[in-house]
Amino acid sequence: MGEQTVKKSLLVLSTVILSAGIMAACGEKKDSATNSATPAATASATTPATSADPNAKYDPPLKVSIDFQINDAMAKDFKEADWPNNPWNKDYRDKYGIDLNATWFCSGTDLCSQKKSVAIASGNIPDIMTVNIEQLALLSKTNLIRTDLKDVYDKYASKLTKDTVGESGQAPWDSATFGGKVLAIPQVDSSIDTASFLWMRQDWLDKLQLKVPKTLDELYNVMKAFKEKDPDGNGKSDTYGLMLNKDFLDPGVGEALGIFNGFQAYPRIWLKDSSGKLAYGSVQPQMKEALVYLNKLYKEGLIEADFGAKDSAKATELAASGRVGIEYGAMWNAMYPLQQTKDNFKDSNWLSYGLVSNNSQPAKPQIKLNVRGYYVVNKNFKNPEALVKLLNYFVEVNRGPDVQLYDKFFGPKGPGQHPTIFQEWAAKKNLSAHLNVTNAMKSGDAAKLNSEEKTYYDNIKKYQGGDNTQAQFEKVFGETGSFRIMNEYDKNNLFLLDNFYGSPTDTMKSRMDTIKKTEMEFFTKVIMGAESIDHFDAFVENLNKLGLTQITKEVNDWDAAKK
Repeated sequence: MGEQTVKKSLLVLSTVILSAGIMAACGEKKDSATNSATPAATASATTPATSADPNAKYDPPLKVSIDFQINDAMAKDFKEADWPNNPWNKDYRDKYGIDLNATWFCSGTDLCSQKKSVAIASGNIPDIMTVNIEQLALLSKTNLIRTDLKDVYDKYASKLTKDTVGESGQAPWDSATFGGKVLAIPQVDSSIDTASFLWMRQDWLDKLQLKVPKTLDELYNVMKAFKEKDPDGNGKSDTYGLMLNKDFLDPGVGEALGIFNGFQAYPRIWLKDSSGKLAYGSVQPQMKEALVYLNKLYKEGLIEADFGAKDSAKATELAASGRVGIEYGAMWNAMYPLQQTKDNFKDSNWLSYGLVSNNSQPAKPQIKLNVRGYYVVNKNFKNPEALVKLLNYFVEVNRGPDVQLYDKFFGPKGPGQHPTIFQEWAAKKNLSAHLNVTNAMKSGDAAKLNSEEKTYYDNIKKYQGGDNTQAQFEKVFGETGSFRIMNEYDKNNLFLLDNFYGSPTDTMKSRMDTIKKTEMEFFTKVIMGAESIDHFDAFVENLNKLGLTQITKEVNDWDAAKK
């Protein structure tokens, strides 16, 4: 795959994923020198009249101070001088009479977090500010923010906004609740888009006359055939059953979460045990059977011997070279890295399937709550409904019926990667795109598709016409795409949500990194045969001593407090 093709593929992937904020597999941009500030604005002496109409325009205009973080996607072309008159801000003024003023601009997660922490410590925060869960927990111990935002939201949020946020369920609101009060409006994103899928070379299955596996035992047999029966036909013993990377508990690509989930094991998330208490998945007995299974794959050479030294980028070279037939990963894997297989081997055919289990029951993919951040409002700001109006507008643009309005902001001539902090993303945004595109493919009528969906539609048509570079769109959004499986997950209520989504507990802050490092070392050694599974109980005891016992108590205290 040529360098330019790689760059183009990654650009397409980032566009798809960033539209729903799930670029978990990509690193954050380092802090930049972009760091200007203007004095924090305060509530106007003359507060504009408030109307219960969510679309009412403020007259005189309402000046609102905010923070503004320049994300990676917009950083290249962002200019502070142009920001006040970008299309979003112009519409905010023209439609709502809301005049935004950035108290500061910052770039890079660490730098922005520092600026917000300093503002909180000084007691001088903007009228509206975006914070992370730790900062929200800190604010809960101050008297700086309003505590009536849920009432304001219920009164002013449009039906479409409520439907959009509602797709993520009650959990986002619970995560913003401290002492029984909702202190922020959560900025929701898709949790389901992080679910794991089983990806297989269908062309290899066909060549070896193998059926799609329905259980983990059958999957093992397929992996063994992919290793031993020369599926690439080059006469060499150079293929592998499963692609795996050293960080196999991280969702994304070349991971093992799908295998663990197939054994009803759920590492690194918290679920209710038989007593109704929250328990940490990595230390449950079901983990042992999954680790034994992975050790078997490793011993028989179905996984690369040096997988423990390869990050996800290095591991994916197996796919690019056409030497692996199975991997577990996210819905977008057809775009990267699996498109590279298609680019290099035109007859290759990766398809996604649902997770298989060790019994007759369907496997449940684990997911985590995906909240980008939280909107808080200065207690002295008299118009908190302005925040909701701004959120309403983003949702109307993104999900409303006006295709031209959508194209104005999200089309090819739009203002780039959403230069507004006021965003809410539907959990099923990409699933809806799949359904809309496949319906349009069946009917031949693409008139109702927005520009993003139309792009997918057009590229699928190109693939059907012989352009293999567009296979990625068919394999994600088309009739054979990963979202056909996502739809099955959704319809059958198979997603298993991490039940802990609060601010990190005190002991988590100091001990969780050590616990995660220890568990990865043990799991990797077991898989590679350097440690016996018989030592699992001792491993659990060690984690408890490292702080897991106290963390479990704190997690359950949090759970009890939110009821």
